[in-house]
Amino acid sequence: MFKKTAAWLLMASVFAGLVSCATPVLLQKHIVMGSDQKSYPNSVLTLQTETENSVFHLKLFSIKFADCESGYLDYLEFDGIIDSRAVHTFETALVEAQGCTTKKGGKLYPFVYLNSSMGEYVDGYALGELFRRFNIETIVTQGQTCMGACAASFLGGRLRSIEENGSLVFGSSRVRGGGMVCDRAIDQATLREYFDKMLGSVSSDRFYFNLLSNCLQPSGWIVDAFSAPRWNITNE
Repeated sequence: MFKKTAAWLLMASVFAGLVSCATPVLLQKHIVMGSDQKSYPNSVLTLQTETENSVFHLKLFSIKFADCESGYLDYLEFDGIIDSRAVHTFETALVEAQGCTTKKGGKLYPFVYLNSSMGEYVDGYALGELFRRFNIETIVTQGQTCMGACAASFLGGRLRSIEENGSLVFGSSRVRGGGMVCDRAIDQATLREYFDKMLGSVSSDRFYFNLLSNCLQPSGWIVDAFSAPRWNITNE
């Protein structure tokens, strides 16, 4: 469950600790977890909730957003292993996360930055289903890697984007947590069903067969901002 702590501590240039619920972020610039460049000024952010353990770290922020009637839109940052606990924590956070109504009467939903290189595909499917249910936008931003279970969950976003040098990696590993066993029929059937649901049958057929032809490569199939649109992996 989420934990809410008392204060930010600042020692020289080193920041440590957690902030309490709805406490303004005190850093001059907040770097998105897992990113090498993506940042927001502290003046536009409020940290709502945070969970950190030995395998993953999840933060829920409100960010000032001029197009929103409320002036704010929520977003999440994830870094670490996608497992069943991460899925449960995400579900709690997504229930709390607030979208907004725009000044033109439209609807904006929360967005999620994803950075993860470990996790079982079954948990990635579950997380992707949550993203789709809550109409989440999924983003892999500058310097982030979204691999295996993370790549599967990314496809659950209603809107999906890869920014600059961010990357998705679809692949296989017989090491637990590394991916799918793509020469096993039951894994193939589950994967194809999930792709059909998230991408539609026309796009998913091309995507699925290309993945199978690449997933035994040591580096897997790496998809970046340039190549993703041709496979309908990104749509924004």
